[in-house]
Amino acid sequence: MAESANRIHSKGPYTHEEYIAAEAGIYPGMLLKLDSSGYVGIHDDENGRAEALFAEEDALQGNTVSTVYTVANLVSCILPGMGCEIRALIQDEQDISIGDRLVSAGDGTLKALGTLDSEAIDVFVIAVAMEACDLTGSDTPAAGTLCRVRVTAGN
Repeated sequence: MAESANRIHSKGPYTHEEYIAAEAGIYPGMLLKLDSSGYVGIHDDENGRAEALFAEEDALQGNTVSTVYTVANLVSCILPGMGCEIRALIQDEQDISIGDRLVSAGDGTLKALGTLDSEAIDVFVIAVAMEACDLTGSDTPAAGTLCRVRVTAGN
């Protein structure tokens, strides 16, 4: 399947799921977490463990990758398999190179692993960058910028 700037999924195997939004401000491409009520919210554990669960566009409702989900609405989600390529939101001010390992930024976006202090012993790499994304000095919305990544964490 050809890559499209209008889709979160680029290529590879995935499962589609739908969950109720536990909070507002969920954008397609955000890393999500499932809560104890069975709802999804923004993954908020910086560098922490995460299921490969990303919000995707709700194309059946005519929504695009820039359409934000609001609280209590149905969120279309993708559970990409290991090796699957998707377009994930990258945290603003990041300078990502192809091959950089990516972790949760704690706000639904991903960031480069970079150098960590000695206390960061349980860092969880969720993806590898498949395209360069220089967002230093960018004027992007708070949600970040979509960039192509390959998922390294299986479900």
